[in-house]
Amino acid sequence: MCIRDRIQGSSKYQHLLSSFQLGSITLKNRVVMAALYRGRSDIKTAVPADYCAEYYRQRASAGLIITDCTAISRRGLAYVGASGIYSQEQIEQWKKITAAVHEEDGKIFLQLWHGGRVVHPDFIDGELPLAPSPIAGRVEVMTVSGMKKQVTPKEMTEEDIQEAVSYTHLRAHETPEHLVCRLLLEKKKK
Repeated sequence: MCIRDRIQGSSKYQHLLSSFQLGSITLKNRVVMAALYRGRSDIKTAVPADYCAEYYRQRASAGLIITDCTAISRRGLAYVGASGIYSQEQIEQWKKITAAVHEEDGKIFLQLWHGGRVVHPDFIDGELPLAPSPIAGRVEVMTVSGMKKQVTPKEMTEEDIQEAVSYTHLRAHETPEHLVCRLLLEKKKK
């Protein structure tokens, strides 16, 4: 028995199936599929696999789908099989995925991120990861060749931040008020 059938059979949870206004977006119900790390992208290109469109299509009955973390730049990749949104090939694949969800009248948000100090040099051709502070994490990271300790990252400059943000084609929204820019520029930890 699926969750929808259980909810429909119980008046206690009926409100979960009612629509919800999220800003300018109307969700068909109040069920949100939380972001899950799926590791379904090409290890070298960070392009989501072709079957991801069907994966997300099958879940389009949720009011909102939040995708797994998607790197905004090559230097933001932190996990084996993580996806990106910084190359044209990645963008085209995400367009196919969102089209599949929209064909089912679903809503999908792409969770943008930069892995920061979690990024391992193995993911970025031996380069040091970029992070707000030059402080190594205390955990190990799963790489293609096994678990490895985190390294001390290079502290991001304002230029590094602008470069990372520009990969996502957010230039139209780059103002001091833009959330991503504001958080990255104003919240550098020391």
